[in-house]
Amino acid sequence: MHILNSQYHDAKIDNGFWREIGVKSDAITETDSILLSARIKTMLASLKMSALLELCELYDIATRENEESIKDQLCSLPLEQRHLILFLHDFSNRKKKTVYTFYDNVAPEETQYTKSSLAKLIHLYRINPVYLIQIFTWYLWDNRASGKLYVFDKAISSSVAHNIAREYNYHIQLRDTLFQGSGNKNYYRVFSSSNVNNKVLILLYRLISDAPRPDFVTAPRNREVSPALFLIDIEKKTVEIKALTTEESSIKKYLEQTLGSPLGQVQTEVFTEYKKEVFINTILKGSSTTAIGQPIRDFTVFKIKFRNSPLKNSPKVTLELDDLDIWPSVEEAHAQGAINLESLKDLESMHFRSSEGSRVIKSTILDNGNVIFSMDDSNLDHVSKKAIEQKFIEKFGVPLYREISNEHFEEGKADKIDYLLSASSVEKPSPYELSIIAALKDKRILEENITKYYFCANCRIDYSYEEPKDVPNECDNCDGQRIITKIGSVLNANVNEVYKLIKERIKVGNVTWFISRENELNLGPTKLKCMHLAIKRNEEKHLQLVFADKSIQKRALKYLNRQMKPTLLILIGQQERMIDYSDYSCVEPANFGKIYLKGEQEFSLFLDEIYDTLERRTKTYISATANAAFHAISNLSEEKLSKKEYTDKMFEDHVYAMLKDIFPNTEKWGKEMSGEEVPEGIFTISFRDDKENRVHQKVFSYDCKLNTNGKGYDLNISEQRKAVQYANTLNQNDYIRAFSDRNQLSGHIFISNQFRENNFKTMSEHFYQHLNDSYDTQAIFLDVKVLCYLYDNFCKHSVKINNSRKIFYRDVFKAMMAEQVTISSIDSVLRKALDEDLAEYKTLPTNKITLELKGQ
Repeated sequence: MHILNSQYHDAKIDNGFWREIGVKSDAITETDSILLSARIKTMLASLKMSALLELCELYDIATRENEESIKDQLCSLPLEQRHLILFLHDFSNRKKKTVYTFYDNVAPEETQYTKSSLAKLIHLYRINPVYLIQIFTWYLWDNRASGKLYVFDKAISSSVAHNIAREYNYHIQLRDTLFQGSGNKNYYRVFSSSNVNNKVLILLYRLISDAPRPDFVTAPRNREVSPALFLIDIEKKTVEIKALTTEESSIKKYLEQTLGSPLGQVQTEVFTEYKKEVFINTILKGSSTTAIGQPIRDFTVFKIKFRNSPLKNSPKVTLELDDLDIWPSVEEAHAQGAINLESLKDLESMHFRSSEGSRVIKSTILDNGNVIFSMDDSNLDHVSKKAIEQKFIEKFGVPLYREISNEHFEEGKADKIDYLLSASSVEKPSPYELSIIAALKDKRILEENITKYYFCANCRIDYSYEEPKDVPNECDNCDGQRIITKIGSVLNANVNEVYKLIKERIKVGNVTWFISRENELNLGPTKLKCMHLAIKRNEEKHLQLVFADKSIQKRALKYLNRQMKPTLLILIGQQERMIDYSDYSCVEPANFGKIYLKGEQEFSLFLDEIYDTLERRTKTYISATANAAFHAISNLSEEKLSKKEYTDKMFEDHVYAMLKDIFPNTEKWGKEMSGEEVPEGIFTISFRDDKENRVHQKVFSYDCKLNTNGKGYDLNISEQRKAVQYANTLNQNDYIRAFSDRNQLSGHIFISNQFRENNFKTMSEHFYQHLNDSYDTQAIFLDVKVLCYLYDNFCKHSVKINNSRKIFYRDVFKAMMAEQVTISSIDSVLRKALDEDLAEYKTLPTNKITLELKGQ
């Protein structure tokens, strides 16, 4: 019998599909039309307007005047669609948390629904109905108590791990292994699976009985089953098994054979009985210090690796010696400030040699911040393995193959806070975890929502009641006389309280920063609270704080990077190590746990350090973002414009990035000052004229105009009035008047992907007629293709242009003042700027020196 995922991968979805995932599809399809309509109306009545609007989008409902109109149209959908809505609504009962988590991991970034589980399920069903099978599998996993945790001693193959979920031959082997493990008594089936984020989840069914059951119409054959599950985390090399003891041993045996690595059990009781100072000293003063206070014989560590270090950019550090004890080298490296130990997780691995053999001991970081040390013990007999385990705990004071609490370290405490903010519930919390939960609840950063479920103990039908007094003694659908109440609690992080706490820390004490502006970033389905800071003694220094309590997708990171603002991304209940920030130079992540543990004065220093870090990267991220902007605009197609895959906001960001790289003294306003009468931004051009022995300083304002209809952007009378108003306002600005050698803007530039040529004359005439008499600011037109041409050559010939800066910026200014900037005018700029005979500075032919030194 094939796994359910494969069975319905290409097959038509029938009632059998819905029955398999627990949906009462037969009762729904057999419901009379009048009752069906009443059922849909009752269901729709529970939805808010925002959720109804998502359904409108999914079913192409154009009329959205009011709730009743939307509900009437949804009730008028074809019968098949109404059935599907009820199927998915029934499926979502008690699975909302699982649906939300699964959806966030698999839904495409470009289209997401955020307001209701029903919209999410419809979206997933349209992509692939098999997603519902995976949600059902995860739901069963989420609702089973924690199982036994094992860790692989060796690296495991990702492809083989995924094949366990996909391939029929692997399922046969697993089934047979379980059958043999039961003494050839119990039959098994690999029922369903899920692959998400390098986690492979398998649901097994064990046949319990095979007998007919009484039924209203006819007695059906009922083959009752009992589920067993196991979850392989490929990245962490762990397996959690939720099954009977006999099944657990068979699953373990199968995984060891299939993945080619022994499994060591992780003890469920977390180890806390160690001393932080002792552990640190055994590493940093290891040549003379051990946990038991006596030398450990026959245990030579010759290589050690640290996950980070106090060095700039916190690189990993590896120290290695051939056949010699590494500890004197570690002590010297610590004395020189090259390594330190601020957490258990800082120690990544060590290689040791003993009479029992040479092995590598590695640390695995768990989601809750705790650490497991394990080694590859293949081909080791039991006595040798125990001897190594004994030497390890005597040397370092912590055990192998056991979860070790990291709470004694500040880093570990921070990790624990982030874990608790991300966990919806905590199984058997330790006293330390309970104390953190209480503290976070007291500050309302962590909220606990109590939920109640009611179901019949006999027929298992679910009920929903507003008040406990409404719960009947008897079930309405069977002869059952006991309605069971199940109480559950869910923990949720309150991002608003986190925001409030950070805000208070900035306002209180000796913090050198102040809040200049607050807003919310809307990135499609993602909304992020944002706080803008400026430094008190120098308001030109800005730092943007962005708060994220959900997984950050690449689209959001790209947007933050495109803004080119130094940004501290505060992750609430997330792991920064799970996101690759290497391509996002102006974004620096920090887990909220680290910030929470800092005092007010420490927080101020922390902000200073973050700003200094980002400021050092300024040139890097400006050039990188400008280069990405150049490629985005160069590859802009009519299809992207017509489908609105490319927006005016993207266009504004991309133009700004290229201008900023060419003209460093550039400022962007645009959507940052939405509602204000200001253009997109301004930039300056400065150059020295040796003949006149003076510096020319010019100021330009600019506006971006993205045309999407292919007819050219229409600079109508409204646009003309706005442009003149911008110019008049800026010409009166004291800072612009003081900087500009003409005491005004030289020009206001319109930048577009397509102009209407007849606008050139009308806009220029409007400027001439309506600009204040004391100003002569020009209207200038710059096609974005010309801007890209300028930027492309600016990058290609950066060395030569840098050697002729005066000529380049002088001639760029002349080209700008010609009203319409063209490829030809840019070529004229480049002709002189790239002429080495006119260069202000010469380039040393370093390649020729190299060849001469090589004797060539």
